[in-house]
Amino acid sequence: MFAEKGYHGCRIADVARQAGVAYGLVYHYFRNKDELLESVCAEQWTLFVRALRAASEGPGTAAEQLGGVCRFAVDVFRTAPAAVRVLMLEVVPTPNTFRAGSTRQTFEEAVSIVAGIVRRGATRGELRGDVDAAVAATSLLGALELTLTSMVAGIVRGGTDDEIERVKRALVDQVVGGLLPR
Repeated sequence: MFAEKGYHGCRIADVARQAGVAYGLVYHYFRNKDELLESVCAEQWTLFVRALRAASEGPGTAAEQLGGVCRFAVDVFRTAPAAVRVLMLEVVPTPNTFRAGSTRQTFEEAVSIVAGIVRRGATRGELRGDVDAAVAATSLLGALELTLTSMVAGIVRGGTDDEIERVKRALVDQVVGGLLPR
């Protein structure tokens, strides 16, 4: 419902109707619409952090792992565009969404995992040794966020499989490619 009507246009009654539950039951689990949106965001970030962890612990060079992260994020847009729309257009501009709770902690964990991949890659000579791992991690995550936001808004075309593949190649080439040794 957040994806369909937007945060401000969506009412708890809409959510209850869509879920097939009584209006009051939604308030049994969530105090208000902000808390419901925060829950959606926290759940999606948790899934993303799990994917980051799997990439970090999986096979391949650091560049391959980071490329996998980029490809995964764009593939989520392909398979769940409504979820990406909510996260990119409704969560980010909504005040208090990233308060000091699980959402902020999962964001910090995401940065930490990606920074760990960068540090390991630099140590093994797979990535440049002169980059700040935290800045590289936030740059990669920021590039993912803005790319997905642009896809949701229709600025970057991603409606076909060919367009999705083009976005993935460009993102990996430009973001991960900048971390490769010169």
